[in-house]
Amino acid sequence: ALTQGEGDASDPEVSYDGKKIVFAMRCPASNSATVAGAPACTGRWNIWEYDMTASGLEGGTPRRITASTVSDDVDPAYLPAGGGFVFSSNRQTKTKETINGQDVFALDEYERERVLNLHTMKADGTAITQISVNQSHDRNPVVKSNGDIMFSRWEHVGPRNRFAIFTSRPDGTNMFVRYGAHSPGNSF
Repeated sequence: ALTQGEGDASDPEVSYDGKKIVFAMRCPASNSATVAGAPACTGRWNIWEYDMTASGLEGGTPRRITASTVSDDVDPAYLPAGGGFVFSSNRQTKTKETINGQDVFALDEYERERVLNLHTMKADGTAITQISVNQSHDRNPVVKSNGDIMFSRWEHVGPRNRFAIFTSRPDGTNMFVRYGAHSPGNSF
């Protein structure tokens, strides 16, 4: 209904209590669907949550958490204890610059596209904070049982093309490679 047959949803993650699902969704800005009186689609990937607390799966309520018209937000995961979300985004709250009134974003190693880095935000979508800074794409964050975030980094500079596995605390500190070409003995 929200996509009106044109759009994509991906990366679903179930909340710790099993009553909500967070996911990424993109649909054309020309779409006429609305949520809470606002257009449902921006033409970019945004983070959404489907709340089944009151009415179960079929009677759930969709809520758009991010509403970007210029950036893509993907790969959401719940942080523990209602701490919000971690997600990948090319919005780059730390690594973009404004030059002559124009936003300039960090690009990937081949300067083809804006790089995706990890961000966190509160459950209501506020306090978006970039927690990783890298020229390679940081994707697919998951939260480990100790609260650390584990994610993949697509390193594709030069002849290398690998997906190394990193961990980090939710505030971006203690970032460490766990598995990659140079550290095969590390465990999760």
